[in-house]
Amino acid sequence: MNTPNGKALDSLIARGARGDMQAFAALVRETESCAFALAVRMLDDADDAEDAVQECFLRVWRHLGRYDGRAKFTTWLYTIVSRICLDRLRERARTGAVTTRLPEGCEAVGTVESAAARIETRDLAEAVRAMARELPPVQRLVFTLRDLEDLPVREVCDITGLSEGSVKTNLCYARRALRVRLEKHESIRR
Repeated sequence: MNTPNGKALDSLIARGARGDMQAFAALVRETESCAFALAVRMLDDADDAEDAVQECFLRVWRHLGRYDGRAKFTTWLYTIVSRICLDRLRERARTGAVTTRLPEGCEAVGTVESAAARIETRDLAEAVRAMARELPPVQRLVFTLRDLEDLPVREVCDITGLSEGSVKTNLCYARRALRVRLEKHESIRR
């Protein structure tokens, strides 16, 4: 995750908490890409992700005065985004809604030389994303934060409110389910 400079961010947070709209707007500009990256990976829909991020920053604005600095700001932000995304995923499951509109450039393409290898990598990344959509919401969140966003387990615990054991268990189940699905996917492709 590419996070903004700590001291500059602290200044924006303090000024934003005092009601400085320009500082808050700068805080949003500095951190919205982190929030959007998580939301789009969780929701697989660019429009829904934008809505979730907008809702997130409305909550941040209302509660910025409560941010106490015990956790990194981005951890606090990810907590809010992840809860909004989980609520949206649960609502989709309840209503049976399915969406998958990713923005241009969101596919994960490796740094490989040949066009064929890039296409295969893109296909594999899309297969993993599609399979991750089928995971239960908490497993999907933990997998996204740990394996796609590359956050340490401790930070995943802070964001989700889960114990380290629960994070590791959910991650294990998610990886196992994805491995089984990938093996089936590969056997079908042959």
